[in-house]
Amino acid sequence: MRKSTRRFTTWFLTVAAMILFSGLLSITGGKAEAAQERYKSEFEFEFKYEEEASRVIPQVRVTKFYFDDGRVETELHEFPKQARAVSKDAQSLESARKKDDPALKQTFYPGCGWGFGTHVINTEKGPLAFTIYCDSTTDKQPDAKGEKKSVSNHVIYKYDLERNLLSVLNQVQTFGKSRPPFRIYYDFGGYTLQEGNGEINYEERNIRIYSLLSNKLLARIAGYPQEIDQTLRYTEYTKISNDPKVHAKIGNNNFSVETYILNSDGTRTKSKIPAALPKNVFYEDKIGSITYVSYKNPKNENTMVGYRTATSTAIKPLSRADASSYIRFSKNKRYVLIHQQTAKEKTIRIVDTKTAKVVSDIPDTGGGVYKEVGDSILLFQAEKKDYYLHVPTGIVTRNMENSQLVQTDTGGYTGDQSKLISMQAPPQMLVNGKPMRYAGQGPFLTKDNRWYVEVNDFAKAADATLSKTSSGFTINRGKYKMTVSKTDKTVLTWAGQTFVPLETLNEKLGMAGGFLNSLLGKGYEYKVLHVFSKDLKEADVIARPDLYEAIENHSGNYYSMENGKPAARPLSEANRYYYDGTNLIFKDGLLVNVASIYNAGGRTLRNIIFDINKLKHVIAVYGTPNATKTGGQMVRWYEVDGNVLVFESNTNLNSAYYISQ
Repeated sequence: MRKSTRRFTTWFLTVAAMILFSGLLSITGGKAEAAQERYKSEFEFEFKYEEEASRVIPQVRVTKFYFDDGRVETELHEFPKQARAVSKDAQSLESARKKDDPALKQTFYPGCGWGFGTHVINTEKGPLAFTIYCDSTTDKQPDAKGEKKSVSNHVIYKYDLERNLLSVLNQVQTFGKSRPPFRIYYDFGGYTLQEGNGEINYEERNIRIYSLLSNKLLARIAGYPQEIDQTLRYTEYTKISNDPKVHAKIGNNNFSVETYILNSDGTRTKSKIPAALPKNVFYEDKIGSITYVSYKNPKNENTMVGYRTATSTAIKPLSRADASSYIRFSKNKRYVLIHQQTAKEKTIRIVDTKTAKVVSDIPDTGGGVYKEVGDSILLFQAEKKDYYLHVPTGIVTRNMENSQLVQTDTGGYTGDQSKLISMQAPPQMLVNGKPMRYAGQGPFLTKDNRWYVEVNDFAKAADATLSKTSSGFTINRGKYKMTVSKTDKTVLTWAGQTFVPLETLNEKLGMAGGFLNSLLGKGYEYKVLHVFSKDLKEADVIARPDLYEAIENHSGNYYSMENGKPAARPLSEANRYYYDGTNLIFKDGLLVNVASIYNAGGRTLRNIIFDINKLKHVIAVYGTPNATKTGGQMVRWYEVDGNVLVFESNTNLNSAYYISQ
């Protein structure tokens, strides 16, 4: 009996432990899965004004753009414990212009005649957002000398996304018309606080340098530092003597001067005067154990770029001997960018600074600073547009107009970057209303305005099967079949992913064209790519009232092809359904048109980003259209990748239709 009791007890404890362990697995597994989410966060500090309580409550609005499926979420985090008392006559930035608008009185616009905004630093534990708050009042209060002056309050806030924690790094009260006490140096990762009345004091060294991450005091200096790469350069003054006789001899030079370089960890080194450069050498920059050199090629007088190591004085060339080259670095000097020009072409050779190995060669499109915004991704501007350069492959992608996040330092990325080609948050993509999941890089737009989609992701969303062959791979979707060769130059690959132009997938796999819709949010705009299959049936749409809304047909037309031309047919003889900015038009249960009606400002999905509000914009991209008079009006149309695209237009565009044949 005792043995059976013991056995039962042992069995019970074992089962209980297994249940508990499995529960823990599911819990931790859920957390582990959540930790794998990849998203870009945009931050905006706001301050809620409570007039009766005469206080402001800090808020942080976080918008997350998810790289796994393109969805967008916005959360507003409020921190009442950090509320600040504000005088009833407090003056803030823009308050004079907005104080008479009742709808805006609940928002306090902090500032003391200057604006600061939001900036972000990415760390291993997630992004941190910073802002400087300031309010001022005409109420006069006594300063340190007892003189009554107007008062301004200055606060540096830090917001930790992973912990949802708002903290105050520092706060200062100033009197009268004094300069802002805080300056922030983001590349360095620190800020300065100037004490006193704004006057530089060589002896007291009244400017303090703090770390933004730890808030640790790093140095006390006399004047504002200069930010160079990720360090601060400053001058230290040492008084030579207090003896008036000595002063009389040395004149105004009562201080000896030395220049120092301060690192973000608080260590500093004395700045040295650079040695004279060797003959025919124009520039040198040592990074680690490698010195990068710009020098003259003695054979043809071309300027070249090369390097030498600590063990050899010989310069090893990195640039082409037949090109004239000049050297630049990405902002944090992770990469060397060598601009090479010959009589026939301009190229950029990208070199890893740590190893001096060539990573890729790409066409030189011009542009300014190449800013590091990802592990292997640079942001640059050319032709007044922003682009991302994926360094390992040389692929250049468009930074769509919906996210000016990285440039203004208001965005931070969370998650694995190993499979990303672009730091542009991808659009949502839906196939017949079914959201697509992105195992790695989502849909992206190349510099030549072509949408690329990963084939495995697309096959899953389109209910297709993908099989590899010796020469490439094959995708089967019902009666449709598509083969892709490894030698196809339109195919892009990276990190085990294969990307194919979206128009190729549409044409070969029986997909009707769709539209790229712009959905507005608070302070941002995001995109949704829609693709519909030609064999989508009206019965399938009727079965999903949660997705598709039936619309009573008003006056207007749909289009079919007759004798090789589009012919207008009255909408009254067809059935129309609306889904997220796109109209689906069915005749006899079959899909005949995918349309953007009364909303031609949505952009068409022929891999082109352009405003189609005017016919001239369409012509600039597609070329001269065919023209046909039908349904009492002139329509312009194009044959596009197995579909026919019809525009109802005069000077402006009214609607756009894909004819599903």
